[in-house]
Amino acid sequence: MSVKFKIRDQQENIPAKHWNSIVILFMLSFISCSINGSFQGLYSYYDKTNMRAPYLIQKPASPLCNLIQPDTPVVYAINGMELKNCLAQFEKSLVYIWRPKCTSDICVSPKDLQKFCQSNNIELFIVAEYYDYENMTLNFPIKRPIFGVDCEYYSTHLTQKYVSMFLTDLIGEKTTYQEKQFFLLNYGCVLDMSSSMEKLKI
Repeated sequence: MSVKFKIRDQQENIPAKHWNSIVILFMLSFISCSINGSFQGLYSYYDKTNMRAPYLIQKPASPLCNLIQPDTPVVYAINGMELKNCLAQFEKSLVYIWRPKCTSDICVSPKDLQKFCQSNNIELFIVAEYYDYENMTLNFPIKRPIFGVDCEYYSTHLTQKYVSMFLTDLIGEKTTYQEKQFFLLNYGCVLDMSSSMEKLKI
């Protein structure tokens, strides 16, 4: 009881303008934390990753279908049409929009997805939603290299925009990127798309 009265007395002794300043600082701190937590996955981080590892992101010098996973990790920046032309050669292929920092159940590791595709005779193509140095420099046991969306080609670093344009080129009709990460194709034509592997009609 006495503690409550003491706190109340302290509050009454603080001028109103000081209380306003305290409230504003608290609100700014809260907003800052919210922004820092929500930017992940909204931006490409292409420049940041490229500055940290100039060797990592490359433009393919040969057709995508000829590229294999190198000993040293390389991420090839591509556009949707380049991938579409390659997928036209395969009876069954799976395009996975990979979120490197995702830890939820709907996100599958490249290693596990490669095992699944290999056992089901599906050609796997992993396309990163955004660039991330820590995860892209890991040497995953996968058949093909990891691809990234060519932000320069699409003239934007906003994830929603460049992935939507990439998928529009890949699928052949206007597509807005939302929650779907898995795209099953037959000779380059989409058979099914889903937000999780469990819901995909293999």
